[in-house]
Amino acid sequence: MIKTSWEGNCFLNFFNNKASLGNVDKTIFKSKSTSPYKLLKSTHDREGRCILPVLHTAGGLVGGDLLEFEVNLEKNSKVLLTTSSAQKVYGSVGRSKINPEGSFSKQINLINILDNSHLEYLPQETIIFANGLYEQMFKVSISETSSFLFTDLIRLGRSSSGESIESGVFRSKFEIMRNNDSYDDWEYVDQIELSKESYVAKSGMDYKPVFGSLIWICKKDFPQSKINKLVESIKKIFNESNNHLSVGILENGISVRFLGNSTQDARKCFFCIWKQIRSVCGFCEPEYQGVWPLQDSMNY
Repeated sequence: MIKTSWEGNCFLNFFNNKASLGNVDKTIFKSKSTSPYKLLKSTHDREGRCILPVLHTAGGLVGGDLLEFEVNLEKNSKVLLTTSSAQKVYGSVGRSKINPEGSFSKQINLINILDNSHLEYLPQETIIFANGLYEQMFKVSISETSSFLFTDLIRLGRSSSGESIESGVFRSKFEIMRNNDSYDDWEYVDQIELSKESYVAKSGMDYKPVFGSLIWICKKDFPQSKINKLVESIKKIFNESNNHLSVGILENGISVRFLGNSTQDARKCFFCIWKQIRSVCGFCEPEYQGVWPLQDSMNY
């Protein structure tokens, strides 16, 4: 039987090689991947953080595709992971007489962050085309002295051409747990499903096609006063936006939601919040990455 779907995987192992950039250690990595994954050239910032863009060479996902993405950060490492283009999920419902209800494309993400390490995973948006079916799952394990920042942007349909999600569905399950041998120490659990019903509902997306999430989990002993200061700064960003945004304080971190019409607006908003998070952590200010869309202007 000939396979018509992708089954790709990518494994990344980051570690501190103790080499000096001035007085700063440098994070490097080893990798193993299969198509459609491709890794672009990595760079480093002045803190030795490894900045790595990941490319999906197939141009998009169709029903039945399965991607597995595994990331491991060894002790004392800093990493910024991103993608060089939007992830596209093509229509599946009604395309096959054998399977008219369509089939989901899936991505499984397994992330492990060891002591005193910091991962920022900031991919570009996922676009669910009309009748596209997509499911993603994240399992994150993080030590008490480490941090994790993640942004997720979802566009339902290509609204610029008058297309909605129609019979498509987006599903996401997110779990973040602290490394603890004594008991299950959950930091964050989230499960959402977006469909036409939630898209048109007044109490849902109310015909706004862009939904975004930002999750930041800090180290266990991070000062609460700094988190409160961060939230106040984020609220000021909200006051300057015409979109719908909300922020929640977690036990160790924050959760932000975005709802609007523009992925560009969402990226700008999340970029500003990212700068604030870097600041309260005492890290260097982030720079706008060259692999991101050139039409965006980040004069903030």
